[in-house]
This record gives sequence, structure tokens and C-alpha cells, in this order.
Amino acid sequence: MKTTPLACPLDCPDACGILVDADDSGRFVALRGNPEHGYSRGHLCGKTAIYGDLIHAPNRLLTPLVRRGDKRTGELVPATWDEALERIVERVGPLKEHGERILVAFYAGTMGRIQRFFPLRMFHALGATLTDGGLCDNSTTAGYECVLGSVVGADLEHADESDAVVLWGCDMVRTVQHLQPAVQRLAKRGVPVVALDIYRSDTIQALERWGGRGLIVKPGSDAALALALARIAFERGWVDRGFLESNCLGAPEFERHVRAGHDLAWASAATGLSEAEIVALAELIARSPKLLLKTGVGFGRRRNGAMSMRAICSLAAVLGKVDNLHYESFSCFELADDVVRLPQLQRAGRACATFKHVQLGRELESGKYGALFVWAHNPAVVCPEAARVRAGMQRDDVFVVVHEQFLTESAELADVVLPSTMFVEHTDLYRSYGHRCLQVARKACEAPSGPRSVLDTFSAIAKALDLPRETWDADADRLCDELVDASLKLKDGEQRAELLAGKPIKVTPRARAGQGTPSGKVELFSAAALALGQPPMASYVPDEGGATRGAFWLVSAPSVHTHNSTFSHSERHVKRVGGQRVKLNPLDAQRLGLVDGARATLSNQLARVSFPVEISADMPPGLVRIDGLPRAQDTLEGVGVNALVAGEVSDLGDSNTLYSTRVDVSAAR
Repeated sequence: MKTTPLACPLDCPDACGILVDADDSGRFVALRGNPEHGYSRGHLCGKTAIYGDLIHAPNRLLTPLVRRGDKRTGELVPATWDEALERIVERVGPLKEHGERILVAFYAGTMGRIQRFFPLRMFHALGATLTDGGLCDNSTTAGYECVLGSVVGADLEHADESDAVVLWGCDMVRTVQHLQPAVQRLAKRGVPVVALDIYRSDTIQALERWGGRGLIVKPGSDAALALALARIAFERGWVDRGFLESNCLGAPEFERHVRAGHDLAWASAATGLSEAEIVALAELIARSPKLLLKTGVGFGRRRNGAMSMRAICSLAAVLGKVDNLHYESFSCFELADDVVRLPQLQRAGRACATFKHVQLGRELESGKYGALFVWAHNPAVVCPEAARVRAGMQRDDVFVVVHEQFLTESAELADVVLPSTMFVEHTDLYRSYGHRCLQVARKACEAPSGPRSVLDTFSAIAKALDLPRETWDADADRLCDELVDASLKLKDGEQRAELLAGKPIKVTPRARAGQGTPSGKVELFSAAALALGQPPMASYVPDEGGATRGAFWLVSAPSVHTHNSTFSHSERHVKRVGGQRVKLNPLDAQRLGLVDGARATLSNQLARVSFPVEISADMPPGLVRIDGLPRAQDTLEGVGVNALVAGEVSDLGDSNTLYSTRVDVSAAR
């Protein structure tokens, strides 16, 4: 038996350490948590703990598939790798001199730096049109960077030392599970712990059991609350004047801005909190020296998402507590990812254009593209305007290549499907975006004969297309070593040796406060935001639903049992879900004549999607919730929930506006 330390590849801030056992023939046997991982400490979530179900799944793709006939009537049939590559060369080869007609859509199906980014070598050489990656947290990242610069934040491994915790739009129980034990210990010791959310989340319910509490705010009102808290701090003398003077740009202007409005009565009306609740929260945040202010990304998935994060970051700066704030931590690694991507392969005058990922369906409909390549991504499910994405992928003039582990909804629409290895079957380097651990994960198991890694797959395609040698002559182990060597922070000999040996190491970020902004300071007044047409200081901009109309806000919440669509091909995971439901407040259900189990239709001008109802007092009136990403087969209409979501972009970052979706609810017919 051989045991290899790996890291979880899923799009999750915890990036847990894993130990994988393989038998003498290299066949996967089991996995478990790695107790030597400084953050996850041997514990895995209920999803990753049974990842073996996917590795041995009977429906796993083991051979390439090619389409016989057209998109609507043709079938995907098994083929050899040579036949699949010949088909790609036949359709993509003529586009080599018009590389901008090749569209590239990848995302976070794997968080490994090698498997995720290596194909960009090929697409840089072709001059293809690349995704801007704006599907998830770009708005919150843009808002954070606008004020505080590089995204590092508090060290979550020291959460136990906090004298108060505020979880702002962070459903910790579902999304940051390894923070939960520390928060539970704190709450049970009597340390104040408060969660802010737009419904009674699993985290709020847990805090109520442990001695903490939850505050339910109106959707999209986060900036209003943060600005009111800042005004209270100025009025009551709780600000850190020394920090403002030495570290911040625009502090006097921001103080005048905050004091000119944002009073308690206004904030109470905007947020739905009582004035007493707002004052108590202000005092807790201001007067807790060891505060942990942990934000999520949910409030950023709105039209005003970046502004909400700007307001929270500005509040932290006013109090001198920017190092107490944690959103993400990816900037601490400073990885030289261009070693993997090789943007220098772009030909003179052929720099790659980008498109807004949230508008993939519109791009495909435009007729500008002759080919689409997809890996580590299921766009027919996870992209906004999902019906348009599906229609675009079904165009006969768009040749679609999908690299996948299962026959996902996206793979079903492809012309060529190429089978992928699982994370235990290839080498990669993983850095968390939620903590400070970095890990080289060497191949632990042998893959079945058919699947190939992302690197090996796109190397084969690049070689078949007769592209430069750098696009296909590569090895994952060697590339990991090169990436480590090129990242200056990792040159420490002992730490480097441990990293290359597969041990998780903790990276210590350079001291910074606002480093990474144009001025090098915390920017309470941002000329960069102003140049982009945004207010120069954090302001409250109400979210009124944007392009969609309806009486209800739609929230697509994280699932307890599946990780986006990753586990929807595991029978055990699907059984745990127990069927999709739309959660609805009792008063709303009564008004609409709906009872538990009855089927309701959610609709707006984009689509109609129907689910059975679950009546829940945890939902406030005017809000409906779907957990996870239901499969098309889970709905009467055969479309996913993202068919209801418009392809609008956020205020900064060109990110999704998922939670700005409005729908009407009615009894299904």
C-alpha cells in the first residue's frame, strides 16, 4: 500500500489536506483527511470524504466520444483518441489563422494551477478569445482590492484567539466548514458571535444553539449597514485616527461623506434591522480588539456587490481593523502563474481578446465563433442565461470540444468529448483562497486506460494542430517544480524542499496594509473607481433587480450535499439531496395557495422552472431559495435554475448578478 498526500481540488476556500491510499498496482483504495494539514487538520467534508464514489463510478467517462450527425439528431458514440484528435484538427485547423473565432471557457472544476491553466499556452498561440473568469467572486474581489489592495486578510488558523466574531454574508456551516469548530468553541465560551444574512441560514441556526445570534437584513442592503456603522464610529469616537492619517487616502472626504447621511433611521429602513440592533453591532465591531470579521461572497453576487464590499472594507479601515477582516487570502502566495500560461506565446499583433463569462450564451449566439473548448467547467448548468448557453452550444456552426469526467449537460451538447482523469490520477499544485496552505500534490493513483489529464489532453491537441513545442512538450511534475522555483516567496530551502515533497506548507505573507492599490494606501477615496464610472467612495446603491422582474428575490444557495454540479453524477450524493425543493415563507405560500410538496413555478421573462415546495419559516417573505444547482432532469421544463438568471454584470469586476434575480411564483399547471 502506498499513501500520498494530496489536496482537495474543488472550488472551496478550505482546500483540505488529503491522504490517498493506492494498492501495489496503483489502483485507488481510499482517502482520508491529512492530520498534518495546518488548517483542515485531518477533517474532510461529507462530500470529499466519499470522493471515491466518483473515481469508481459506473458512469464515469472512459473513452472519447464523437458526434455522428448534426447537433439535434446526431448521437455521441465511442471513438479512439486518434479519431477524436483527427476530428478536432479537421474542424479547428482551418481556424488557426483566425484564432479569435475560437472561444475558450474554463472555470474551477479543478483548482490546481497546472491542470486549470496549462491549456492557455495553446490558446495564446492560437490567439483565441478567452473567458474573463467572472462567474463567482470577481465583484467582491474588485471591491476589496479597490479599498485594501492585495487580498490577504486575517489568518483563520488563529480564529480561536478572537474576542468577537462577525460572519457577514458567510454561511460558514456550508461554505467554510473548517472554521466552524473554532467559532463553536468561542460561542460556547461566551464570546460574542453574530451572523448577518438574508435568511435564517444553517450558520444562524447553529449559532442559536451555541449561544450566538443571527441578524436578518434586507437583500442588497449590506453597504447601507456598513456605512451606518462607520457613521456611528465617527460620532462616538471609536475610529482609529492614527491609522486613518498614516495609512489611508481620502479619510477626511470619507468622514464628511458618511456624516452627511447614513443615520440610524435611514439605516434601519434600508436594512430591516432595528436601530438598537445596529448600535449594538457597531459597538461590538468597534470595541473588540481581536475581532474576526469574516465575509462571504453571496452579497457580492449582486448588481451592487463590489460596492457592498467597498463599504465593509472602508468600515474596517475606519476602525483600524483591516487585518481583522477576512474575505479571501489568495494574494499571500504570489505564484508566478505565467510560467504555466506562457502568455508570451501570443503572436505579434494577435493578443487574445476576452469575453464576459456571464454572457457566454450571447457570445455563442453572435455567430462570431467557429469552435468552443471547455474544460473544468459545466457552462450549460452554471452560467447565467443557461438556455441561451445551451442553444449556442447546439449551433451546427460552433464545433464544441468538452473535456470531462462524466457526461454532463455540457458534454451532452459537444461534438467531441474527451475523458478526464480525477485529481488522484495526476500531479498539480494547489493554493487555497481561504487560508494560507500551499501544496504540491503528486500523482497518487493510476488512471484507467482511457482518461487523460488536462495537461496531457491539450498537449495532444496542440501537437496535432502543429503548434509551437512549448504548447505540447510539458510534464506536470516538472512544471510544478518550475512554478515553485519561479515564485520568489518559495525560495526558502527547507520550505521549498517540504513543498516539493508533497507536504502542505503555510506561506507567510509580506506585511501589507493597502499594498496593491494605485496609491499604495488604503483608498477610502478611489480615483480608479471614479475612472470606471463608479462613485469614488463607498456608497449605498439599492439593488432593484436589474434585467429581471418579479415579486420575489431568488437565492441559489450552496448545497449541503453536492458541490455545484460536481457530485450530481454520484448516486449516493444525489440520494442525500433527496430531491430538489423551492423554499418559501409560510405567509407567501398561504397567499399563493401552495402547500408542502405542491409544485410551484418560478418565472420571469427569461424562463420558467418548476420545483416542489418546502414551506420554511427560515425564509423571510419575498424570498425564495433553491439549494445547489439542480439538474435539468430535476425540473418539469428540463432546464436548470440558471435559466432564470440574466447575463448582467456587477458594478465592478464584470461578475455575475445571481442574487439580483427576480421571479414570480405560482402554482405549477
